[in-house]
Amino acid sequence: MKISIVTPVFNSVTTIEKTILSVISQKRNFPLEYIVIDGGSTDGTIQIINKYADQINLFISEPDRGPYDAMNKGINHSTGDVIGIINSDDWYHDNAIATVEQEFCQNHNISVLYSPITNYYKGEYVATFVPGDLDKLLFRFTLNHPSCFITKSAYNLVGLYNLEYPIAADYDLILRLFVSGVNFHYVSTPLASYSLSGMSSSAIPFDRLKLIRECWKISCSHSNQFSREMELQRWKVYGAWVFNELFALPTRYFLKPPLARKLKSFLSRYLGKPVSDTYGKW
Repeated sequence: MKISIVTPVFNSVTTIEKTILSVISQKRNFPLEYIVIDGGSTDGTIQIINKYADQINLFISEPDRGPYDAMNKGINHSTGDVIGIINSDDWYHDNAIATVEQEFCQNHNISVLYSPITNYYKGEYVATFVPGDLDKLLFRFTLNHPSCFITKSAYNLVGLYNLEYPIAADYDLILRLFVSGVNFHYVSTPLASYSLSGMSSSAIPFDRLKLIRECWKISCSHSNQFSREMELQRWKVYGAWVFNELFALPTRYFLKPPLARKLKSFLSRYLGKPVSDTYGKW
């Protein structure tokens, strides 16, 4: 078995080294291929990447259409049986690759492996996200992309990331895999850490609105067989999501994520959660 890791990067001079080190320092029993796809960085990122050139199998630096375009390039160049994607401000935990190897060796029918993921803001731990129920993927994203390892054969089956969705293409891909009927496998140990500074974590209201809109479009694209009850459930889910965003808007501007998360947890304890834990919990 061979695992390929792809890192899309653009102007990430302050974070890329930690990402690279988290990949090349992994203990493993099988070959590991590391591919870095840069979008034409100008801030010193390329110089840092070049420091580790002897441990990176393929490095491409050229203009692209964003991170999902870079991911697609990396997948197309990958020669591994299993592919993981770790962004340039995220990182793998120790023994993540060894865990992935073990799970795929013991369960040969796995197409998608996923796990909880820890969240950080400027180096400070915020919370751990635990994935929700797979059947809720029909309504919204219940996993976290950096924790996912997907077989090359699964990509061949459903295709690559759809660049029509610049923020939520990961949800679209995972939903297509789920609808196709491939086997998902959950491990309870977090495999990666996620920095709360990426596209889908933006605090800018317009970006949050774009994320909700893209997820709605993706869900609707797979709803031909929705019953009236399921359609109503989707409206409730997105209504609760919009309400939650409106409620969180002041805290996103006036509080840092660690404190905002503590406040949200405190209020949820007494007022209830606007979105069920079946969609993932913190």
